[in-house]
Amino acid sequence: MTALPLIKTDRLTLSRERLRMALRDQENETGKAQTSSSGSGSSGIWLKGLKKIPGADVVIEAVSSWWAQHPLRMVGVVASDAAKVVVQPMAQRHPFSLVFGVLILGGLFTWSRPWRWILKPALFAGLMPQLLSKALAHIPVHKWMLVLAALNEKPRTPSSRQVNSIQQAAQQAEDIRREQHSPY
Repeated sequence: MTALPLIKTDRLTLSRERLRMALRDQENETGKAQTSSSGSGSSGIWLKGLKKIPGADVVIEAVSSWWAQHPLRMVGVVASDAAKVVVQPMAQRHPFSLVFGVLILGGLFTWSRPWRWILKPALFAGLMPQLLSKALAHIPVHKWMLVLAALNEKPRTPSSRQVNSIQQAAQQAEDIRREQHSPY
């Protein structure tokens, strides 16, 4: 028996329904991934707690905007998806082999110490200007005016009365020290 040909509108409706189902499945998977990565039932609680630290929100925002524009971000996303497709079935079939392999990779990573030769120049060249600009953008204008006014002020010299009182206090402290160490 041959299947009856579908009308174009029926094929369009079926295609739309398949897309909706695929998008729902993808949303469920990303929701599960966010929940598992946050370490608790709701995603981002630890990040919200971290942002409560004074100045941390500026750093987090600068790092996230830097990473969003970084050319290796997409490489990391594709590599993580590919690794998930490859590693997940292997982890289900041979979990101890996977743990042993990760142990060896971790040892090689530690032995090679890539953070000494990769991160320093690239991180500071790309991230520090953004960190500084974000931090400076979050400082209110009136605070900038106070800093500029303080830099513009001439250093004040103490008045003669203040100098005399400081000299008298120093003399009294010296007299007390002499009396305490005197053998008589």
